[in-house]
Amino acid sequence: MAAIAVLFALNWVAFLLSGGRRSPGATAVAVVFVALTAHLVVRGVRGRLDHADAWAAVALAVAAHPVLVLGTGAPPIVIGQRCMLTVLAVILATGFLPRTAGRWACLAAIGAQLGTSWPEDGPAAAVEGIWPAVATAVAGTVLGPVMRAAGDGADRSEALAAAVKAEAAQAAGRREAHRDFQGMLHDEVSAALRAISRPGVAVDRVREAARGAVAAIAGAPAVLGDAGGTTGGDGIGAPGDRTDLAALVRGLVPPAGTGMTVEAAGVLAVPHEVAAATMGAAREALRNVADHARARTVRVSLNLLEGGAGFLLFVTDDGIGFAREELRGSSVGLRRSMIRRMEAVGGSAEVLSAPGRGTAVRLEWQDTAPGPGPLAVPAKVELMGAAVGDVRRPLAAVCLPFLLVMGVIAALHTWRTPGAGWLMVWYAALATITVALLLRARNGIGGPAAAAACAFAVTGALASFFVLPLDGLADYTSWPIGAVTPLLTLLVIVRPSWEALTAMALEQAGVIVLVATGPPIAPSFGQTVGMTLPALLAPALGVVMGLVIGRTVARLGGVTMRANAVRSAALAAEAVRDASEALRRRRLADLGEEILPFLGATATGRRSPEDPKVRDTARLLGYAVRDEIHIPGVLDRPARDLLDAARTAGCVITIQSDSDDPHPPALLRLLLTTALGTGPTPREMVLSVTASADTVDAALVVLPGDRSRAGALREAVAGISAVVEDAAESTWVEARVRKV
Repeated sequence: MAAIAVLFALNWVAFLLSGGRRSPGATAVAVVFVALTAHLVVRGVRGRLDHADAWAAVALAVAAHPVLVLGTGAPPIVIGQRCMLTVLAVILATGFLPRTAGRWACLAAIGAQLGTSWPEDGPAAAVEGIWPAVATAVAGTVLGPVMRAAGDGADRSEALAAAVKAEAAQAAGRREAHRDFQGMLHDEVSAALRAISRPGVAVDRVREAARGAVAAIAGAPAVLGDAGGTTGGDGIGAPGDRTDLAALVRGLVPPAGTGMTVEAAGVLAVPHEVAAATMGAAREALRNVADHARARTVRVSLNLLEGGAGFLLFVTDDGIGFAREELRGSSVGLRRSMIRRMEAVGGSAEVLSAPGRGTAVRLEWQDTAPGPGPLAVPAKVELMGAAVGDVRRPLAAVCLPFLLVMGVIAALHTWRTPGAGWLMVWYAALATITVALLLRARNGIGGPAAAAACAFAVTGALASFFVLPLDGLADYTSWPIGAVTPLLTLLVIVRPSWEALTAMALEQAGVIVLVATGPPIAPSFGQTVGMTLPALLAPALGVVMGLVIGRTVARLGGVTMRANAVRSAALAAEAVRDASEALRRRRLADLGEEILPFLGATATGRRSPEDPKVRDTARLLGYAVRDEIHIPGVLDRPARDLLDAARTAGCVITIQSDSDDPHPPALLRLLLTTALGTGPTPREMVLSVTASADTVDAALVVLPGDRSRAGALREAVAGISAVVEDAAESTWVEARVRKV
């Protein structure tokens, strides 16, 4: 509004300075109008326009039109000059008044111009003179609701998008929290229970491992220290920091009964997340040395990669080793504590071993993060779309009313002017081009197409004066000058602004040259300027309006996009936190009832790891933890009680899985409880779970076979894809279900 007011004010200031005879009423109207537009400029720049400004403009238009025609002996005010009073009132009324009041205000302003022009100019000229105001009123009336509806639609779309992102982030958070929980169970809780259940482990080491497990269950930060567990504190810094990995490696404590040498000189600063993942993997490697290797010595070496953009960490022992193909794919220690930890931070882990030749764990990380590059700037149309949705709807509201009204005026004047028939063909082509570009606006308009359209429009407008008189600039005989306005307005909104501004400047420069070199169109220079400015203002008004509206909407779209990005990120982060906390609470609700008090009592010395009963309890709890690692969320308290009772009675139970993801709990729990709850306690039972992209296969083998157990299993799996076989040696079940 401020930009439009500036254009109108300049035009009326030129009128005041043009000299020549004019009525006192016209001078008074000009002074009041310039004062009002100056007021609107200040209010518009500050964003303070409201209904009072609209009513002031409407009142001035209604009062000024009669005053302008009352003067006697003075030349009449050109129609373009008078029309500015009405257009200003119409723009403010449609923008800042309620819909019904705005319509009546528009009718009052347009009626004042029509009623005062009718006796002086005649009916045809009077009706023709109100077309800019009528087209502006139509555009404003249509544009307001369209933009509001588009904004509401964009809000709804963004809300749905944010909800979808939050839901996806929540699912990702659940998966990540599940895997972190699995790692915590394996790295901390299972390791501590193994240490408690084994005779001969130093009491201090057992209690330290128990304290680390208690801290991990509680979610407390931990220092990645020795092989037996973690200790409280924040020794690896905070996320976003860089941590000296070499210092952490030098602080590693050797497995019990094993000598260790460490080669990690100097300082190696890496991101906090990389340090945490690397130390977790190294710690798991040292645990495996303590549990399986029977090694005498361990060597840990940390080396920089060439160029210093990463590192290699080796943990090598001289133990018994193993054949690589013997390593089960369901090994959580390898899969979760080593490989996945390193892959999560862009690194890799590899285990190299051979029977009798020891084991080497190779951890590698390379800094491949790209440097900060230029930020991607969304296209102008994309920014506008973020604010108003489909940009074609508001563009149509701006352009189409002017195209239609100008088409009527073009037809009337072409019919009246000899030799001007080709101008109607030119305008029809111009209107077609404008509509075609408008329809393409949503996906962007190419530069060559925009340049060709501008050249066609400006050339035709200037060429019209070969058949139209220059003094037609005082009325609508010079209609081709304004006919380019819808096209230039469209392009200045969706294309780089300089293109349409250049086309407008070329057209106006051409008009000025024609006026300066052609026959006089007014008695004085000032009057010539006063007659020419309104004609030049027609395209300038549309282009400046489009320029300001386009930039403002694009800026608002940028704000909307940034706000939505921040909101989505906040919702996603909150969803991840909620999912993580919910999963931890749910998974620990049953498991932690017994394990956490047991570990706490061991850590504080209330239970002695030298007591055989304590070691037996730790052994059973260790089984429960390993079961939970392999089939997370499957075992409830009754199912764990059945497993504990069977193991206490001497049954060897093995549960293994090839995936970290949660499995269908109903099926697996059904197989286990049915097998252990029917018939005598078996000698051995093996449950294997294999997951594919969309199915889960479960295989249960129970030794020896039992007819009643087989019958109960057949009944339990009736209705799903399953096979149950029974023989004297074993009973086995194969079942398949789809992932949910």
